[in-house]
Amino acid sequence: MLLRTTVVLQIHPEDRVKVGILGTGWGITVQLPQFRKADLEVTAIFSRGQQRARQVAEQNGIKLWFSSAEDLCACEDVDVVSIVTPPYLHCEHFLAALEAGKHVICDKPMAMNGQEAEQMVEAAKQHPDQVAIIDHELRFTPMAQLAREHLQAGQIGQVRWVDVTITLPAPSGGRKWDWWADETQGGGVVGAVGSHVIDLLRFVLQAEVSGVSAHLKTMASSLPDRADSEIKEATSEDYASVQLTLIPQAAASSGIWGSDHPASPPYQQPTDDRMPEIQAHVTLGLLGKAPSCAQMVIGADAGGAVLNLSTGSLEITNHQKQVVASQRGSGSAFQHGTQLLGAAIQQALGPNADRSALQCAASTADGLAVMYVIDAMRASSRQQGSTVQPKHIELEW
Repeated sequence: MLLRTTVVLQIHPEDRVKVGILGTGWGITVQLPQFRKADLEVTAIFSRGQQRARQVAEQNGIKLWFSSAEDLCACEDVDVVSIVTPPYLHCEHFLAALEAGKHVICDKPMAMNGQEAEQMVEAAKQHPDQVAIIDHELRFTPMAQLAREHLQAGQIGQVRWVDVTITLPAPSGGRKWDWWADETQGGGVVGAVGSHVIDLLRFVLQAEVSGVSAHLKTMASSLPDRADSEIKEATSEDYASVQLTLIPQAAASSGIWGSDHPASPPYQQPTDDRMPEIQAHVTLGLLGKAPSCAQMVIGADAGGAVLNLSTGSLEITNHQKQVVASQRGSGSAFQHGTQLLGAAIQQALGPNADRSALQCAASTADGLAVMYVIDAMRASSRQQGSTVQPKHIELEW
């Protein structure tokens, strides 16, 4: 099924959905400009420092600023709260936004762990009229939509393996200590980048992770503090090597793994009693001044696909190396995906009130599934890479 979303342009100012952003990092550098391109109105900004909140608001033409997340959530001039604070605050802010009657977009990783994520899922169930989604914006890109469509149609056969490599160079002047380097605040490359990889694998392949073997390492164990250059210990991982086993969602729901539900078409249990497994290897790293790389390569029985996660380009080839589908990159897949997510929010919550615009968005249940895999990664790494099966939940696909 085609799930693509088109940017809605020329919205009347009075009809624009109003967004309040919690956080002044990604929320200002990416969400603010991309939401504005999507004709959302960013009306409010939060930062824990009062002076910082006011400064950012004035510099970016945002009329309201808050140093209390609860006050922003209670603001009548906000329809949607976008949570882009450090992960240790996600659960608290998510619950506050829902209780204030707001729709919510929560950045990834959804929470610090599966237990927190479970609380958030239950809270969302208590507010069924409010939109509550996780910000996995790559789902909205033409790259992800087209890849999902062609793989679902079986045009290159059964997917057998996937290789993902994402390396992020340090910014000019070198890496600094901030929440990214602190595991107690939810820092680390697994939450920041690995969460996107897990969600994209699940979305594009329509598969669930059934086994995890992971090695998570902290290579740069001390970093100068961003604020005062004092040397501090880095406790979050900056490198991850992960092996995932995935099985098609139909198989995960069929009673073969983790469920008592009967098999549903088109999947039939293999006669040789083997699950239809997909093997995926994921490498994530912060590698100093090394060039960045963000690529997902998919191998199938009758072809393959290459997704460039930086630019959003896609190429699908058959076994004769002929290109059967392609998508030109948009410059930045994450920025373009954020704009398309914003457009979907406007379409879903604006005058048209078309909630189907958000049909491809990551639900809180999707976010919980990702958190279960991350929990399994951490458990596996503590056990020197032993295979761990993530907790499994039933999802509607």
